[in-house]
Amino acid sequence: MLKFRLELRNVVSIAICLTVTVLNSCSGSSGGGKSAKIKMINEAGSEVFFTLGGSGTATVDWGDKSEKVTLTLNESGVDFKHTYPSATIRTIIINGENITRLRCGSDFTSLDLSKNTELTFLQLRSCYKIESLDLRKTTALKYLWLSECYSIKSLDLSNNSLLTSLKIYATPLNSLDVSKNVALTELDVSMTYQLKNLDVSNNTILKSLSVNGNQLSSLDLSKNTVLTYLDCSGNGFTDSALNSLFGSLHSNTIQGGIKIYPNPGAYSCDRNIAERKGWRVY
Repeated sequence: MLKFRLELRNVVSIAICLTVTVLNSCSGSSGGGKSAKIKMINEAGSEVFFTLGGSGTATVDWGDKSEKVTLTLNESGVDFKHTYPSATIRTIIINGENITRLRCGSDFTSLDLSKNTELTFLQLRSCYKIESLDLRKTTALKYLWLSECYSIKSLDLSNNSLLTSLKIYATPLNSLDVSKNVALTELDVSMTYQLKNLDVSNNTILKSLSVNGNQLSSLDLSKNTVLTYLDCSGNGFTDSALNSLFGSLHSNTIQGGIKIYPNPGAYSCDRNIAERKGWRVY
């Protein structure tokens, strides 16, 4: 059973701060323990929205004495929307049964998913104020997509061994450790502008890798023997670094593609090293 707890207090701020508390527990459980929270700040009167997916129903108490909303969930996701007319901090209360998907399209300030052990899909978009994301308890997570989460500088994914798709865009990570994410088939870390090193030697079933818009200067792909696509454009690869990268590639019986422009050595590297292995360099 999923339970949400509600708090309500007034503030002088011109914004709305929204806190969503999420609790997942087994049937018959007392529902105790630390609650998970999502805090979201919006301009007064603006629309608050998020998407929940799973099975059963979810009921939302918006915390402003308006009518509760109950919707039947499905795996594709159901949208929940609400508009607040005044500037007040409110906590949304959600009661659900089996929430496996969460997609947030508003400006959250914090996210606690420690009780969402059944969550398999998480997408955060334009959550500018979130500074940290604790995913240690979301061990069932398979899809994690972060976009424009400008305050997140690091991620601990050591407990997320089931991740198959990790997409991070315009989120300024200083580092990223994917050594425990051995199920990854798709890794996209683009436009962080901060990432200087990436080790994918443990990600042996990786098929697609995008690292454009970072500060990488070397990349070893000798262990990635099923890779078919690589985008390493917009980094700091010299011609010798690109030649070493090409040399680490496996022979591609299926036509693979590598994007290398722009990079400092893109025009002077030896593309034949990769092309002789069946890769198309562009």
